Amino acid sequence: MAFSLQLLHREDFERRTLRALAGGGAVGVLAALAQRFHIPLDPGFAVVAAGLAGAQPVLGYTAALRLALAVLPALPYFFEATDPVPQAFSGAIAAALVAWAGQGNERFGKPSEVAAGAVAAGALVPLGMYVQQVLDARFFSHGGLLGALVGFGAVALFWSVGTLASHLTVHLDPVESRGRTLASTLAGEAKNLVERTVTLYQQCRAVALKMAAGPGRNELVEVLRKMAREAFTLAESHAGLEAQLMSVAQGDVDTQVKDLRARAAATEDAVARRQLELAASSLGEELNRLDTLSRKRDRLLAQLHAQVALMERARVSLVGAAGTEASAKGAQAAQLARRLASLGEETPPAPEADGVAPPAPSRVSS
Repeated sequence: MAFSLQLLHREDFERRTLRALAGGGAVGVLAALAQRFHIPLDPGFAVVAAGLAGAQPVLGYTAALRLALAVLPALPYFFEATDPVPQAFSGAIAAALVAWAGQGNERFGKPSEVAAGAVAAGALVPLGMYVQQVLDARFFSHGGLLGALVGFGAVALFWSVGTLASHLTVHLDPVESRGRTLASTLAGEAKNLVERTVTLYQQCRAVALKMAAGPGRNELVEVLRKMAREAFTLAESHAGLEAQLMSVAQGDVDTQVKDLRARAAATEDAVARRQLELAASSLGEELNRLDTLSRKRDRLLAQLHAQVALMERARVSLVGAAGTEASAKGAQAAQLARRLASLGEETPPAPEADGVAPPAPSRVSS
């Protein structure tokens, strides 16, 4: 079975990594100062500093999370264990706290995300310590500020890379992966429709996979995938048009057209009047284009609603078929696949916006 790996909230991870490196570097400065007084500083402090610097606490949990990151990762050092066991557990605790309430975007981590981040970070901290030892032995044998910065920064970096596991999600179905990735980039009504499509697709696919294996079931699953993909394509097109319209303030263009026409009416110079009228006409055409794009955007959203409605009908048909005795037969699955495929043909796609109506004259709203 094909599967895909999805990276969620990449920007939050990148910001946290940079902040964690800064925290590790700050501990490196302290380690260089402590070295002058012959006081060794444990590399585990780099993990604590990386967690404190990299965490982006959920609103209302800032003080509690900072206190927990300063205290809880130190607990493994109270137990008798040889290096790098305490540092590994310290890194795991810090990663679990960050994955739970410090990932940013005011969200709490799921238990699976917390566990994955803790295990990966705890496993990579010893590797970071080994890299630090190699760097010290080969390049910074005399210690110094640069060696401490690089060494403790390496430990912080490996810990932060381990927290990447809390941002990864494995999908056994590429269509579901595409839908969830798309939903994370959308907002508003389109986002809700895409999320609903993903949910309906999961439910329909689960019912279909309970039917007897064979060509009929495979055909049915492929029809469901096609229906979901069409919804995602509509959502992507709608998002592209939305971005284009958001980049241009239609009211500002309208104001400019009215201003240019007022100037043209007020001037007595024929050449200047002609130039101003041409400029107003050009901006008027831009208004027409924006209006066309706006209608096409609304049409795509309506099509997306219709596609989600088709997925709803497919779910109802699948649930009804699953309750019959014939649902275990391959012929029933093939018949249902053809019925679902015909649903999409009942609603023809809307015509392209460019062919809806002949170009309208340049307009200015009154």
